[in-house]
Amino acid sequence: MKLTNFLFIIILLISCRTEPLETSEKLEFIESSSLRMSIQSIKKIKNLIPNENSDKHRISGTVPSELCFDFKYPITVQYNDNSTVSVSSFANFVQLILTETVELHMTGIGFPFTIIMSDDSSEQIISNENQFETLIENCGYATLSFDEIKAVYGTCFNFNYPVSVIINGTSYTFNSESDAVALAAAFSQKVTSFNFVYPFSIKYLSNVNANVPNYYTFTTIISECN
Repeated sequence: MKLTNFLFIIILLISCRTEPLETSEKLEFIESSSLRMSIQSIKKIKNLIPNENSDKHRISGTVPSELCFDFKYPITVQYNDNSTVSVSSFANFVQLILTETVELHMTGIGFPFTIIMSDDSSEQIISNENQFETLIENCGYATLSFDEIKAVYGTCFNFNYPVSVIINGTSYTFNSESDAVALAAAFSQKVTSFNFVYPFSIKYLSNVNANVPNYYTFTTIISECN
């Protein structure tokens, strides 16, 4: 991998169906990157591979100890087609994760909801996305691990510029790799939050372009490259 590619990834990651239910008037639904990060963490910890035989991935109602928190069920999630589904348990949540597709996947959650911390079983009400983001940051959940992207960037695809990211609440736009390298050299803050600004596009080494409209699609691309 070229040094510039390596530095680019460093700056990007230095932080880092049941039946439909009628939406309750008391719940507010918004697109939640924090929900997607939580789902990604569950996938990694339980080694979940969507669409695999269920016998291979036995679903337990017990929350893995490596998870920082669990939801206090029921919660209500929203899909990319704006439908909503009530999630009754951790096992039910895992089943929904396993059945996600590019065409139909979870994008939001109904606020407020309650979480249960794994270390002391204390409960906390999460009223909005900002509080959810803080929880995710405190838990150390990241969008994608450094090793995951390093293994495929430059060997599977490259970014089509411009690409924008949000670091510590500030947006940065890279019009070239040299822009990313320059920011990496000058950036001295401790990174507390990071995310891509969607959509953006990539180019596979086969010279085929692909649109990346959301976090779900990007994690799918990374998985397929591996």
